[in-house]
Amino acid sequence: MKKLMSLVLVVMLLMLCAASAEGLTIGYSTKTITNDAFQLSLYNAVKDAVEANGDTFVGVLAESQTAVATQVNQIEDLINQGVDGLVINPMDSNACIQVLEKAKEAGIPVVLVDQGIEAGHEDLYITFISTDNLAGGKSAGERMAQELGGKGNVIIVRGANGSQAGDDRADGFKQGIEGTGLELINEQPGDWVVDKAMQVTENMIQANADIQGIFCCSDNMLPGILQALQNNDLEDVVIISFDGSDAGIEMIKAGTVLGTVAQFPDKIGAWGVEYLLKGIAGEAEGVDSFIDAGTMIIDASNAG
Repeated sequence: MKKLMSLVLVVMLLMLCAASAEGLTIGYSTKTITNDAFQLSLYNAVKDAVEANGDTFVGVLAESQTAVATQVNQIEDLINQGVDGLVINPMDSNACIQVLEKAKEAGIPVVLVDQGIEAGHEDLYITFISTDNLAGGKSAGERMAQELGGKGNVIIVRGANGSQAGDDRADGFKQGIEGTGLELINEQPGDWVVDKAMQVTENMIQANADIQGIFCCSDNMLPGILQALQNNDLEDVVIISFDGSDAGIEMIKAGTVLGTVAQFPDKIGAWGVEYLLKGIAGEAEGVDSFIDAGTMIIDASNAG
């Protein structure tokens, strides 16, 4: 009998060791990493942090900047697969709320990165780690006012409708130029992509070509904006963007863009996994609902 009991204990220990060796399964959901340097960096940062901990990374991509329904379905699939935790970059501040409620019901901890959801739903996630997009946009507006001497017309090429990050950047820019003498004469969504950004920039130019400054909510859209200016023979327009991507910095060096508000995807991704693991371990009590990863303006003086 003692031998049998010993054998059972050995088997149980082996099973526990095997389960431990398998580690956790962490899901990550975002829009796309195609032609989006920031999202690619963030994706890789999450993946690297998960795998460095010895856990399994499962990444799902909606493969479009605006495929909101696809993202919701993919998150639901991850929940049904029984992942141990989720890092989510929501494409729409409202659309993901219902599926996050399902994650909570299933006991799956969630950390949000880059983009958040509507206020009042902080119980659905451990923390939201991102750039303070409102503050970053405000610094861009203040810099624009400085560059234009507090005089001139400006436009905004926004992100996609429903994107909290894009909305915060645009709203912050408006705060930055408030009371400066600059006039915001138009703003339209570029959906984070080159072709749409070119189209809406041309639409705004045709509505009023007297433009001295442009705020772009992502470096990803800059080539479209520059093409629209070239197509309409507009020169000496001050452009400030957002992301701090390598491509944006190269445009600063070339003199076609004044500056870009840099954010830090590697930090956001690594912190996202760190706090998710704390949540899984039951150690996330008292964590702030928002953690700012910081920003800085890159221009010709520090573009390297």
